[in-house]
Amino acid sequence: MSRRGRSQAKATAGKSPGTLQYVGREVDKSVQVSITTYNAAAYHKQKLVSFVRSEAPLTPLRTWISFDGLHHGDLLADLGRSYRLHPLLLEDVMNTLQKPKFEYYGENQLFVVMKWLEYNPYTREVEQEHVAFVLESHVLISFQEEGQRDIFEPITQRLEAGVGKTRQSDTDYLLYALMDLIADQYIVVADALSENLEKLEENLFQHAEHRHLSQLYQIKREISGVRKVVSPIRELVSGLLRSDTDTQQPLISEHTQLYLRDLYDHLNQVLDTLDNQRELVAGLMDMYNSTVNIRLSNVMKVLTIISVIFMPLSFVAGVYGMNFDYIPWLHWKYGFHAVSIIMLCISLGMLLWFRKKDWL
Repeated sequence: MSRRGRSQAKATAGKSPGTLQYVGREVDKSVQVSITTYNAAAYHKQKLVSFVRSEAPLTPLRTWISFDGLHHGDLLADLGRSYRLHPLLLEDVMNTLQKPKFEYYGENQLFVVMKWLEYNPYTREVEQEHVAFVLESHVLISFQEEGQRDIFEPITQRLEAGVGKTRQSDTDYLLYALMDLIADQYIVVADALSENLEKLEENLFQHAEHRHLSQLYQIKREISGVRKVVSPIRELVSGLLRSDTDTQQPLISEHTQLYLRDLYDHLNQVLDTLDNQRELVAGLMDMYNSTVNIRLSNVMKVLTIISVIFMPLSFVAGVYGMNFDYIPWLHWKYGFHAVSIIMLCISLGMLLWFRKKDWL
């Protein structure tokens, strides 16, 4: 948990269960709430200004309430009173540190918590956004943390265009469509991490540097963070399939369960990709260490050869530097040139010998 996460967790310590207190990054945007009613023949979307729940018409419309921004507790409390949302449910909605999970509140209310992930190409980090859903009969309420953009806009456009199965299906299929959109984003993030790994692998093959090691550790940290999000969501979908078949009045139809099984397979593929990336990171770290060790070994070999070559030269220079009167060629006018030629021959001879031994 980050330092910010710890400070936010301390802010909720000692509070009564069900207390509505926002836990997350500071947001200066206003909360955007909209309601979308639709069926196969009709579609209508408007901003929501009050939370008065109307009686269902004879030909029921599906209702999707989108709550964009979680930092306004009073609005959430009004929504909770209108749709009989449990205070513990609202507390988990406002707690952006809440891990992915699902939970039934009674027989007609399903609560799901997920995380939206997005790769930031400038910081090379994966950013999280808290997302939650409440599913009832013909009603779906979605909550998203950030108020400056709508991450579910592709689904809104699909509903407005009336293409696909979303308009013809109930809100349980809409829940699947939103969850599938989040899972597709996991694939996008995994592909971005794979692309970074490929570039880093090429750089390591060309010339390994210390900065590449820090980049490897950063990618490893991001992969672990993504896996910590995707893994519980896969278990969430699996548990949702098992638990909903045991209820007398399941909120998720058999038709939608087939798509949830497909979503489960997609999450498995993402996890397989992340596992392969972790193995690749481990292999690249080993390659980096091997490259550094080989480079260090080559440097030490060159330095050792230079030291060995200078050992006999130092010996000759040391002999002629002794304070004796009777040393051969000491007073010969060509003595310096002769000794220099001998030292040069010794050096060349040792280099040729090293080359013959394949030490160079």
